[in-house]
Amino acid sequence: MRALSALLGAVLLSVIGCSQSHRTEGERLARTNCAVCHAFPEPQLLSKTTWQRGVLPQMAPRLGVSTKSLYDATARNPHMTVLTRGVSEADWEKIVAYYLAEAPDTLPPQSLPAEPQLDPPFFKIGPFAPHLRSSGIITLLKTDAAHQRIFVGEAGTNLLRTFDFNRRLIATQTLASPPTDVIVDSARVVLLESGILDPNDEPKGSLIDLAGRVLIDSLFRPVFVRELGPNEFLICEFGDNIGRLALYRLTGSRYTRQVLDATPGAIRFEIADLTGDGQPDIVALFAQGDERIVLFPNDGHGNYTAPAKVLARFPPVYGSMYFTLGDFNGDGHPDIVYVNGDNFDYSRVLKPYHGVHILENDGRNNFVERYFFPMYGAARAEVADFDGDGDLDILATSNFADAQHLERSIIYLENTGAYIFKPYAFTVASANQWNLIASADLNHDGVPDAIVGAMHLENIARAQRFSGQGPEVGQDPLLLFEGSRRALPHR
Repeated sequence: MRALSALLGAVLLSVIGCSQSHRTEGERLARTNCAVCHAFPEPQLLSKTTWQRGVLPQMAPRLGVSTKSLYDATARNPHMTVLTRGVSEADWEKIVAYYLAEAPDTLPPQSLPAEPQLDPPFFKIGPFAPHLRSSGIITLLKTDAAHQRIFVGEAGTNLLRTFDFNRRLIATQTLASPPTDVIVDSARVVLLESGILDPNDEPKGSLIDLAGRVLIDSLFRPVFVRELGPNEFLICEFGDNIGRLALYRLTGSRYTRQVLDATPGAIRFEIADLTGDGQPDIVALFAQGDERIVLFPNDGHGNYTAPAKVLARFPPVYGSMYFTLGDFNGDGHPDIVYVNGDNFDYSRVLKPYHGVHILENDGRNNFVERYFFPMYGAARAEVADFDGDGDLDILATSNFADAQHLERSIIYLENTGAYIFKPYAFTVASANQWNLIASADLNHDGVPDAIVGAMHLENIARAQRFSGQGPEVGQDPLLLFEGSRRALPHR
């Protein structure tokens, strides 16, 4: 028996030694090859099953791993980014073994800094437009304070509705494709049309005026636009495998394109002077593969050709959705509110790192996370002084909430100072899935109100199966949160 035990022990030690050797080689290969195009995704970010069945099979062709399936080879997207020097099948098996060995069986649950209270008394909440017939897929939600208008666009029906601040419907228009953004100035309204809203690499998006005249065409699934100057538009073309952040300037009778970044996933930007030279810079969020927030400095002449600076970078499974700037510590330097929670790809599991993050600016554009509120499937965050006490609060949405806590599909974070926020959830949030937020002082009481738009995923699936989905009467697609100064005192 002793001889048998010794033999089994020797075999076990040998197996452990071999396994450790393979794991070390697998990790080296993973860190070498899986961080070429984006931040390295640590195995602990997903469970074993999710890596094995969801993400790794999608990553293999991007690493140039040869497929034995003729169908897979011919069906591969020709625009997919693939490593110039592909990984051999033997090395790929070592990478897979490393991830499966190091990944947890299940992800840990989120740990909240404080449990949300339910239904704060300082919001009056109800349907924005009761019994509104809608696809429930709100793709555009913007307020126009100068003209007291609210623009609501949706997929499925491709309708654009315009309301006044009294919530009266004043115009309805059917567009060629789902609208994703709008620009309003004193002379005109300019709309961004997505072309095809589903992930694609077809340049079918466009920038149009309300009369339908095309200003700029051949855009890759555009999602966000701002006018930097007269007839000068900066557009986020999210795309899929192809995309870009591009500046369009009117030259003669045509718009010429200057590409600031030729990668997909551009989802939003802000214009702010981060370099301190008095010139407006561009700060942009990219959310596809190489998830990051990038500063494009202005050279003083309206050009953004200087080397860009990555302010923050996130693993590709983070699901970046939104960001905005705001000074939370009162030092005069804009901090970043970052929201991640996209769960519509290859890893549809509840992730503990989804939520709302505040990255503090040290005054030299180095950003460090100072606050995190976990929120499964977080989608948006509207930053405003909703309770009228002089500081910045946050209203956030989720369209992939935990089924056990659907009331947390909308969360209000009341700022009590020093990066401490008191969280609130809402019973009404349980009725739908939520995405877009827009704010304005609709009732003229000096405190911002918020409109929250739905993103009903079942309706998205139906729209993908059946084109031309008609409007429905169901859950209200728009909620109104009327703020007030009746906030509870800070504790």
